[in-house]
Amino acid sequence: MITPYMALAIDRLCFDASAIAVYGRSGFITWAASESLGRLLAASSCRWAGTACLLALIAALAWLPLEAATSGGDWHVAVDGNTLWSLMVDTAVGKAWQVRAGLALVLLAVLWWHPAGRWPFLISALLLATLALGGHARIDSGLRGVLHGLNDLVHLLSGGAWLGALLMLPFCLARLRDPVLGADARAALRRFSYAGHFAVGLVIATGIVNAVLILPRGPIELGSTYQLLLAVKIGLVATMTGLALVNRYVLVPGIRAQPGRTIFQIQIGTVAELTLGLGVLALVAAFGILDPT
Repeated sequence: MITPYMALAIDRLCFDASAIAVYGRSGFITWAASESLGRLLAASSCRWAGTACLLALIAALAWLPLEAATSGGDWHVAVDGNTLWSLMVDTAVGKAWQVRAGLALVLLAVLWWHPAGRWPFLISALLLATLALGGHARIDSGLRGVLHGLNDLVHLLSGGAWLGALLMLPFCLARLRDPVLGADARAALRRFSYAGHFAVGLVIATGIVNAVLILPRGPIELGSTYQLLLAVKIGLVATMTGLALVNRYVLVPGIRAQPGRTIFQIQIGTVAELTLGLGVLALVAAFGILDPT
């Protein structure tokens, strides 16, 4: 039987993955692609982006009842009106839920009317940033709490940009030999590569800061479920970084000599990165509701 804790972790995973997909897609179209390539990428990805946004809205709406069920330790609490109202108006979790659900609804409307442009990017960035309103940053207060929250925010946005934008690479790679948009596709991939280096650096740096702020002093204790999952996450991120370096510095230089084979290899590497990234999100969804000790 699925417990409230398991359901909350699944809900967090659905929200995180969906929000990151829309954010990364919109960021790639806005900042990496030219106007003409951006319109094409927006049109070819609008259906799955809308589906992801709808899933994010559903997950956001379900978050509060699931929080109620986990706090009460019973599924019946999830539909208790008094508990839900108290949680919504009297707690930081409830206030974050209101902002998150509202932004998800606005994003769905914006994507429906204007699938390209900067508005989907800005609103999806705000939606993803709402995750920094909760989590383990809430255990700190004062200046330390503010710094912890800001570090979480940078970690979320940089990691989301890296992982979400990977979804657009197959669409862009497919246009490399296009006589009209080939040059635009190559330029977009170069911009993504430059931005990706910066994003990965921020992910690693802020991840280290998070570990220092959350964990007790000393090495990672593998007897702790939280710390064991964190160690696995670090391993997955390191593997993703290695794959990204192979794609950029081993495979990309071979595109001119063997374009068909090399593009296929990069696509395989991208799928591998996305699979590992989904594993990272699953781990984050799980240990995000655990005691760090």
